[in-house]
Amino acid sequence: MAAPGPAASAALQPLREATRELHHALDSRLRIGGEDATLADYAEHLRALRPWLGAVRSALAASGVAALEAVSRQLALRLEALELDLRDLRDLRDAPAARPATPPALPDSAALAAQATDPGFAWGLAYVVEGSRLGGSVMHRRLAPRLAPHPMRYFAPVGAEDGTPAHWRHFVAQLGEALRDTAAMQSAQRGAVAGFEALMPCFGLAREGGTAPSPSRAASLHAG
Repeated sequence: MAAPGPAASAALQPLREATRELHHALDSRLRIGGEDATLADYAEHLRALRPWLGAVRSALAASGVAALEAVSRQLALRLEALELDLRDLRDLRDAPAARPATPPALPDSAALAAQATDPGFAWGLAYVVEGSRLGGSVMHRRLAPRLAPHPMRYFAPVGAEDGTPAHWRHFVAQLGEALRDTAAMQSAQRGAVAGFEALMPCFGLAREGGTAPSPSRAASLHAG
């Protein structure tokens, strides 16, 4: 896999630093990241992601940036895959156990959309959702053999016909071009942080990373 160019690498590092603690707080508590993850956990994961993905898709669609509008259209395909997976899981005996007792908090779609009119902020949001696609491909390789015959469509490379790593490299190259100045980078950092902060309550986590006591789970890549 070819390494990102200098501009792309320069763009990635500040975003990773800005979201490092939030990323770790989320990943270390995802049930789908556990060694004993089940299809019930997968269903729970999809239900938690659904409102967040919808909010981010709407925000990117309204960003006015052609490349990000394309990410929004790809997100629509991923949401279709998610709905197909949940439809299949309704027929499985262990799927009802995945439904949380308390509905997750919903992201503020209007607030995300309003802030995403700033192109830098919108690129930060896209960084989070595109990173989740990369993490999902890792989850697919790890879980698909064990949870077969369910196809786990959402974790498959939906909308990335050239393969997820190649898709990520293309996105990162665009990111590097878009965030060449300090003001754009600072806006993108705010967008990336906002993306994680909107996602965490969907999984019952506080924005600061706190949560009610839960079984210890292995850390995983951010599996969106």
